[in-house]
Amino acid sequence: MTPMQGHAEIIIRGGEVVDGTGAPPRRADVAVSGGRIAAVGDLTGWHGDEMIAADGLAVAPGFIDMHTHSDISLLVNGRAESKLRQGVTTEVIGMCGWSPAPAPDSRREAMIQEVGAWAREVDWTWGGFAQYVEALRQAGSSVNVVPVVGHGTIRAAVMGEEGRAPSAEELASMRREVERALEAGAFGMSTGLVYAPGMWAETEEIIALAEPVGKRGGIYFSHIRSESDRLMEAIEEAIRIGRETGSSVQIAHLKAEGRRNWGKTEQALERIERARAEGLEVSYDCYPYPAWNTGLGQMLPAWAREGGAEQMLERLRDEEARDRIISFMRREASQDPGRWERRLISWAESEYGRTTQGLTIAQIAEREGREPEEVVIRLLTAERGRVGLVGFGMCEEDIARVVSHPVGMIGSDAASIAPYGVLGEAHPHPRAYGTFARVLAKYVREERALSLEAAVHKMTGRAAAKLGLADRGRIAEGLAADICVFDPATVADRATFEEPQQYADGVACVIVNGVIELAGEEHRDRRPGKVLTPG
Repeated sequence: MTPMQGHAEIIIRGGEVVDGTGAPPRRADVAVSGGRIAAVGDLTGWHGDEMIAADGLAVAPGFIDMHTHSDISLLVNGRAESKLRQGVTTEVIGMCGWSPAPAPDSRREAMIQEVGAWAREVDWTWGGFAQYVEALRQAGSSVNVVPVVGHGTIRAAVMGEEGRAPSAEELASMRREVERALEAGAFGMSTGLVYAPGMWAETEEIIALAEPVGKRGGIYFSHIRSESDRLMEAIEEAIRIGRETGSSVQIAHLKAEGRRNWGKTEQALERIERARAEGLEVSYDCYPYPAWNTGLGQMLPAWAREGGAEQMLERLRDEEARDRIISFMRREASQDPGRWERRLISWAESEYGRTTQGLTIAQIAEREGREPEEVVIRLLTAERGRVGLVGFGMCEEDIARVVSHPVGMIGSDAASIAPYGVLGEAHPHPRAYGTFARVLAKYVREERALSLEAAVHKMTGRAAAKLGLADRGRIAEGLAADICVFDPATVADRATFEEPQQYADGVACVIVNGVIELAGEEHRDRRPGKVLTPG
């Protein structure tokens, strides 16, 4: 066969193409022009403005991070360093029930306080979801963005952070906000059913708000109501919402937390498979780490968090309420031996709080001569409720099971950050820097729980199909040129819980919408990413 001839802006020569469909790698050249893949095959006769030698390297679609919290960090630093350098070209934002919009005037300052230092780096002038999406477009970024609206944000905008059911008028107002967000380009709605105010929503409220999502063929993303003792009931609720609304369902960061729940992922996956056999589009994402990341306020009882940060702080200052809170935390800790040794502070902003970053609650308590529960209260008070927490609670067998199952996709559950500027001041969960590289290193190369093509499919074609991105997630002629070139023999995560601010190794080149954004160590900062639209 005579080799094809032609000219392209970029030619990737001699790589092993892992095309995102799950098919085995094949040696081929890839040509890119006009933001699209121009040709795939033997392109010996082709000439390119830029040539990328890919001998011994894998050429895959750019990775799609199915669950991120980059809503504000991309406005602070659109270079998306921690994600781009592990091959990510698209991030899904608006997860766990929180999005930066709608942000009515009455709520904007509270939302800025919730976000903290990052928000103070941003010109937060938007109100509605459409305005926020436009702010993302104007700022530009190195990666594509898939926006989702948060149920908790909508609920707080309409009725505050009260622990009650909405009135008929409030429910109608929330539904209108969902519809406005969908019209503005949201791919769906997310919930965070362990967080205030989403935790106070009954299933019927969520069904009413997810109905417009289903009518538009959108996705219901859910941090479900329990990832521990009531995991199966929480999965049932998500399935019910999908069944009754017609929404596609994406269960966030599937896990079984706490030693007494280890092994439950097997039942969870069986239930998801049964739902799919019934014709429901139910799937999940996961990250390859034994620890989660949340706010320290989650250690408090639900009643103590009602009404938002200021009311929580008032309760912490009230002697009777504080005693009740301490008693609650002690009861919880007595049922979970070693709890405070497995709870690590990931970020704080005050002078005192910064000294606790990277330490466990137990270590801080020993240093200060305090009880762990007193440390929690001191930190929350000093930081006005904003303290990041990493908790170790999952087992490796469960992680391997959910990472390798064919229904699952990969999501970092982390923001795009960088080891410099305001984004570099925290002690983050290492998943921000290492999620995708870790899957390839640990579960493909080392443990062989997945083939290379199966792992890439999860990160690309499988995720693109879930999101309805018909022109992404595969290496094929005519599709958008989001491409990651990496070395399967050396790709690896370097970020650790002790030293998390470290880029991944082994990614040689990342192309976003036909533009080389990462070439070796060089970040070209051309900001070719787009805010993607459904359909």
